[in-house]
Formats: sequence, structure tokens, C-alpha cells
Amino acid sequence: MTILAARGFQITYDTTKSSGLNLFKHGTLAYEHIFLLPLKSKGYGPNLTPNILVEYVNSGGNILLGLSGEGTTPSAIQSLLLEFDISLAPERNAVVVDHFNYDSKSAGDKHDVLLIPGPKPVRADLEDYFAVDGTIAVPRAVGQVLGNASPLIAPILRAPATAYSYNSKEEEGSGLEDLFAAGNQLSLVTAFQGRNSARMTVLGSTEMLEDKWFGAQVKDATGKDVSTANKAFAEQVSKWTFQEIGVLKVGRVQHHLNEGKAKTSTNLSVSESPELNPEIYRIKNDVVSIPPTTHSAYSTNA
Repeated sequence: MTILAARGFQITYDTTKSSGLNLFKHGTLAYEHIFLLPLKSKGYGPNLTPNILVEYVNSGGNILLGLSGEGTTPSAIQSLLLEFDISLAPERNAVVVDHFNYDSKSAGDKHDVLLIPGPKPVRADLEDYFAVDGTIAVPRAVGQVLGNASPLIAPILRAPATAYSYNSKEEEGSGLEDLFAAGNQLSLVTAFQGRNSARMTVLGSTEMLEDKWFGAQVKDATGKDVSTANKAFAEQVSKWTFQEIGVLKVGRVQHHLNEGKAKTSTNLSVSESPELNPEIYRIKNDVVSIPPTTHSAYSTNA
């Protein structure tokens, strides 16, 4: 939260049991962004049901949703993520482990603190807002499997090829049967952007945002000491989620009534120039839209 306050955000803290908690006020969003932390209860309560949260995104709100393998994932959260074509393991105590890519200092026995290189651009011609130099520590993550039907979701950080989702409540030494998912099937951090440009990011590990992992010294399976890049990664993920980066701004939009034939600003004399950007059109009016001159990326604080 310190990172957000330093960037100019006004932060309001509330509990799910608060009677005054409401995401909408007078028909509009009461908050432009919300950050949901993991709970031990079955859900976020009557004011933050899956239907309300979906309505919040449909109304243009942004959500940063944190999960944790330390506890049981509420069934309401599983239902919410299914609305976005994101599936969690049916065992609500599942955690991602990796016997080859883990921090031998803090997870020498359980191998549940994964060490993963910062994400790289998917293609050379695409801007990657999440690329960081260094290693990211991902403690006790809840893995997500993304459906193929929706083009609106994408993995930000995938699990290594040797990782798998494991039910932490299984007896030690029991065989692994019917794995939920393994390797690159598992997304540890997932991005969703709606057609209305609203964004939701699912963090499989809220613990990776803790101060103890910002610039921490970890030791990989080979015994090499490395510093984590969690702080830089957290900044990029939160900036994207809250629409501080990766947003296009249209510099100028012009439109006018088409009075007989399509006209552009280049083939009109001053005397016959139509009224630009009128406030009112009638039903079935033929309208001409003049393409904007430029599109530019911008950053803004909310």
C-alpha cells in the first residue's frame, strides 16, 4: 500500500463485514479500483458477491485480486474467477510446488517458494509492461488455468515446466494422482482486460507483495544467492491494473452530419464546412467520423 500512496492514490481500508461497504454510490462507482486480500471465510460477504464484482468490472472498475496457498480459497472466489474463464484446483488447499526452482533458504523442505525469472515479451513487436530484470520469489502460490475460449485473459507470469499444483492437505508421502495442472499450464499471475477496458489481475501469491520479499536475498537450488525483483514487478503489475500504463488516449475526435455525401476536413471549403461535433443527432442520421490525427500512450494517477 505504501507503493500506491507514494504514487498519489487515496486509499480507503475496509472489512467485508462493514455495513457501509458499497462499490456503487448513486449509480456510479464509489471506488475506481479495489484490492481484495485473501480471507479465511467462505467469501467476501453480501456486499462483494461474485455478481457484484462482475458488475463492478462491467461498470469500468479495476480489481487486483490476491490469493494465497496458506489457507483455503473460498468457493465464492472460485465462482468469481470462472466468470472470467479462470479455473482453480478443485482442492481448495492447492499450492504450486517445484522441486527444481525453489528458495532453499525459506522452503528447503516444502519447495513452495518458487524462484522464477522475470517475464519477457511474448513477441518482439509487443510492448511488455511486466518485464523486470532479476528473479521473482513466489511464495505458496495458487495456480490458475486459463480457458481457451476468451481472448481477454492472458498469463503475466507462468509456472516453470517442473512445477505442479499440489493439495497441501494430502498426507506426506502419498502418491500424486490426477494432477490439476502442471508446468506452463499454470498461470501464477493472470491479466484480464474487458472490452470496456476495465482490468482485473489475479495474483496467485499475495505474499510476494510483502516487504520481506522486496529485494530479499534468496538461494536457488544450486546454492547461488540472488536478489529478488519483487518490488519492481509489484509496481508494474499494480500500474497496469490501475491503468497508469498501457492506456491509449485519443488526441482529437471530430464528427459531423453527412449532408448528402461523405465529406472530410480536406475537401471542404470554409463556407460549406459543417458543424463539427454537434451535441445532438437524430435517429438514423448519417454521420461522418474524421479519424483522429494521433493516438498516444499516457499515464495517469486515479
